[in-house]
Amino acid sequence: MDVRKAVGELLPEVAKRADEVEAGRKLTDNLVDDLRAAGCLRMLVPAEYGGLGLPMPQALRVIEELATADGSVAWSVGQVGLSQLIIGCAQKATVDAVYADGPDVYAAGAVAPKGRATAIDGGWRITGQWPFVTGSQHASWLYLNCLLVSDRAVQVSESGTPLTRIMLLPAAQAQVVDTWHTLGLRGTGSHDIAVAGATCLAAQGVELVEGSPETMRAVNSIAQSSLIIASVAVGVATGAIDDAVALAAGGKRPSLSATRLAASATFQDRLGEAHTVLRAARALLRDEAEQAWERASCGNPTSAQDRAQTRAAAAQVTTLAASVVDTAYGLAGGSAVYDTSPVQRRMRDVHTATQHFVAGRNSYATVGALLVGEPVDTGMF
Repeated sequence: MDVRKAVGELLPEVAKRADEVEAGRKLTDNLVDDLRAAGCLRMLVPAEYGGLGLPMPQALRVIEELATADGSVAWSVGQVGLSQLIIGCAQKATVDAVYADGPDVYAAGAVAPKGRATAIDGGWRITGQWPFVTGSQHASWLYLNCLLVSDRAVQVSESGTPLTRIMLLPAAQAQVVDTWHTLGLRGTGSHDIAVAGATCLAAQGVELVEGSPETMRAVNSIAQSSLIIASVAVGVATGAIDDAVALAAGGKRPSLSATRLAASATFQDRLGEAHTVLRAARALLRDEAEQAWERASCGNPTSAQDRAQTRAAAAQVTTLAASVVDTAYGLAGGSAVYDTSPVQRRMRDVHTATQHFVAGRNSYATVGALLVGEPVDTGMF
């Protein structure tokens, strides 16, 4: 299956449905069906389960292309991909259960440990509420990171770090809490997920214990998730440049100006600079994606420096992409303030993406501290 070709053919329909997706605050059912048929929900599923097993750099290009049409759709597909990476770190019996009916599983979840898992005979009792669960209304399986609790106390490692475990459970055991009223990426349906006393078998999870092989596979997968967000930002920025070009090509004249927008030296200068910044952002994204995938594929544990570098690159790419969108929004003039303006939606989407924790500036300080050999809390991811 050539997923990039299928997505390319689907892009006009994705763009056409963008307003409907945003208004409904989730992907429409028929759009999910189209994405499934195009192979988007199986990109990172291992081939042994019928998936495409794409290298991450190839999957990122698909996500980037989707984002040129609609950021919410691209973000949603990217988060399904992250779910697939995390599911792949679980025990084989659990992975078998997830893909028992085929590879096109819509999975969703949250890395932040907002719930608690209490040990019971044969497994865990899960309780909590997790925010930012993209695709919550479409998901059939969930991954939810939990603090491990024993005798009402959070368990900690020898170093004093709270122990966590990513639990996998059918979405039917959880409830969607309608919280997703946001600036942008409205169509992602990233509502809260609440679980009240659900049972999770001992095998249905990924234990996050420092140094274990299972943990390092999960850490490598989660570290690459920052590149998914950066890919969405680059795609949104590409669409914004296209919007500005189309506006100028359509003969727009700024108010009180006798010069067409396309003929304005100021417009040309700002557009050319933004286009160049976008090319630089895309080049950094693709270079880091190739390096991160090569490190992950060799099977060796990644270092704190590697993971910090990936997150810092993703943060820089996302920041640069946002600046490109801001330029396009400014060049569009007064027409961009209307909800009917695609560049306005792109502006809101990209600035929502910049608020994600993996796009924050803290990654730069971590890289700097590691470079000069100073102690720094890198965290597990």
